[in-house]
Amino acid sequence: MTEYVGIDGCPDGWIAVFINEYDVISVKVEEKLTDFDFNKNNPDNIVLIDMPIGLKNRPDKELRDEMHGNKNSVFSLPENLPDTEKEYREKRDGITISAQTDAIMHKIYEVTEFAAGNDPDVFRFWESHPEFCFELLKNRERLFPKKTGAGQAERLLILKEYLGSAGIEKLLQEARKRGEDAFKFDDLLDAACLAVMAKIIGTKENPGKIKKEGVAAYPFIAYAKNLM
Repeated sequence: MTEYVGIDGCPDGWIAVFINEYDVISVKVEEKLTDFDFNKNNPDNIVLIDMPIGLKNRPDKELRDEMHGNKNSVFSLPENLPDTEKEYREKRDGITISAQTDAIMHKIYEVTEFAAGNDPDVFRFWESHPEFCFELLKNRERLFPKKTGAGQAERLLILKEYLGSAGIEKLLQEARKRGEDAFKFDDLLDAACLAVMAKIIGTKENPGKIKKEGVAAYPFIAYAKNLM
């Protein structure tokens, strides 16, 4: 069975929204990426994750230039990052990095290590950016801040166009069932957005909304897939 997956970091580790080829939605939370039961042998599956993959030669400035809204949501990584988390902790004092980015460096290294252990020609595990994807799904319009009530309502309406009322109710059920200890509501919305985008890429349904005129590839949706 083909699955389209969106993943975001959350307090309990990672939250993933799965959409299969029959539009059945499921939500899973795991401490580690290796705890998810991905089918890595189906080349039709697409997994998009909101976390940097690859530490060098990143296109973050280009992505930031494309965004209309919260450009600060794109993390900027120093060019001199070591290859492993152990080395990073040893050399931390000599690396200029924001406290916000430093707080998620363990996740960045986890993602990079996870991606390196897979065959990229078979298992499509790509970096993405939900804030930009939401803009694309809204015809490149600016959005309300995602942590506000208006911003969350706006994002639910965008997702409803692709998930339907039943899909939105499933997301809300998960939010009510787990509360905000395991994940924040905006984490759930971001993961759902990436799952929707993965399905659009995989099925080529409604691609006109997210393609940049004159560019054959989807812009910045899976923009780190060639950095490995």
